[in-house]
Amino acid sequence: MRHSRIASLVLALLAAEAALWAGPAEDYVDAQLRVVKGLEEQVPSLARIAAEVAQKLLAGGKLYLAGERGMVLELHVRAGGLCFTEAFQANKSKLSEKDIMLLSDYGASLSQAGSGWGEGASAKTLRVAFVPRKHWVFAKRLVGPVQLIGVDIPPHCSPAAEPGQEPAMPTAAPALAIAQWAFVAELIGACRRQGKQLAVYLSIHLDEGRKRFERTKGLVFEPDLKPEPVAAGQFAKEFLAHVRGALEAVRKDEAAKMRTAAEWLRKAKADGKKVVRHLYGHLPPTEAGLLGDPAQLFTDTQTGPVGEKGVEWVQKSLAEGDVYLLVGYQQNEDAMAAAANKLGARTIFLTSLGPGETQARSPLHLYINPHWPLTDGCLELPGYDVKACPLSCILGLSCYYATCAEALVGK
Repeated sequence: MRHSRIASLVLALLAAEAALWAGPAEDYVDAQLRVVKGLEEQVPSLARIAAEVAQKLLAGGKLYLAGERGMVLELHVRAGGLCFTEAFQANKSKLSEKDIMLLSDYGASLSQAGSGWGEGASAKTLRVAFVPRKHWVFAKRLVGPVQLIGVDIPPHCSPAAEPGQEPAMPTAAPALAIAQWAFVAELIGACRRQGKQLAVYLSIHLDEGRKRFERTKGLVFEPDLKPEPVAAGQFAKEFLAHVRGALEAVRKDEAAKMRTAAEWLRKAKADGKKVVRHLYGHLPPTEAGLLGDPAQLFTDTQTGPVGEKGVEWVQKSLAEGDVYLLVGYQQNEDAMAAAANKLGARTIFLTSLGPGETQARSPLHLYINPHWPLTDGCLELPGYDVKACPLSCILGLSCYYATCAEALVGK
C-alpha cells in the first residue's frame, strides 16, 4: 500500500511538472486533441450520415465541395483523398437529387459564407455541413435536406500579443479538417460494406510518371476490386486514433523546439533582421491573411518555389542574422537550408522528411517534426494499394500555429 501511495505521488509530481512547463504550444495542441475527443464521441453519427451518402454515390450521384476555400482544397485532388470530388461553383454547377454537397464553414461570417451555396442545386440535394457546433442555426440558411456534423472548434488559443489586438492563432482549419477526413474514412467504410472500394489518390510525389493519378482521375469506384467489409465506425475510429497519436507526439517531442524557434523569431525581429515565412506545404498559403493569421511576426511572406529555384531565392534574399521559417511538404529542402545557413541566416523547417545527416548538424538549423508520414494518407485499407485520409494539413498547420503562438505570447 505504501509503495502504491509513493508511486501515485511520483506520478502526480510528474504531471504537475509537465503542466508547469506547458506553454502556448502545448495549449494549441491540446485544443486540437479536444476536437479529436469530441469527434470520437460522434462516430456513430458520422457512420450513419456516411451510409446515406454512400447510397447516393452507388446510385450514380456526384460529390461536390463548397464553403471555405481551404476546406474545399483540403478534400479536392489530395494525396489520400477521393479521386472524384468536384468543387461547387455557384450558378454553374447543376446538382440533382442524387448528388451530395459537402459544406464547411469556420464560423467567422456564416451569413456571408453561406450565401449563394444553394444556387444551382436541387431543393432535394443532400447537404452535409461541417460547422462549429455553436453555429448549428446555420442549417436554416441551407435549402433542402441537411445533415449537420458539429465540431467543437476551440476559441483562438493564445492571448493577444498586445492590448486591443485580435487573439492569436486560428484553430478552425485543423479542427474542420479532422472532421472532414473522419467522415471520408467512414464513407470509404460504408461503400466497402456495399462491396465497393472508393478510388483514392496516391501522393503525386510518390507516383512515378503520375501513371496511377491518370488511371484514377475522376474515378469513383475501383472497377475490379471487391474489398473486405469493415464494421460501421471502424475507419473513423482508426483515423482519429492516428490524429491523436500524431498530436500527442508533437506535444511531447516538439514543444521544446517550438520554444527555441520562437526565441529565434523574436530576437531577429527585435534586431531589425528579416524574418521570413515560406508557406509551401498544403493549406498554409491559403490560410494566410484570414482572421488570426500571425503575420505580425514576419517581415516577409514567401509562397514561391522550393528546390533549385528556392536556393536561388535564398541566396538573393537572405543575409546574416535573418530567420527563415519554411512550412514545407514531403521533401526536406536541405539545399535551401544549407544555402541560408551559409549566409549566416537561421532556418526553421517543418517538413515530413527530416534533414539529412550533414544538415542536421548545423547549429543554425532547427527541424520541427510534424509527425505525419511521407505517404500523407494514414488509414490502411486492407487489400488496397493506397492509404487514405492525409494528415499534412492537420499536423502542418497545428505545428506552425503552435510555434507562432510561442513566439507571440511565450515571452
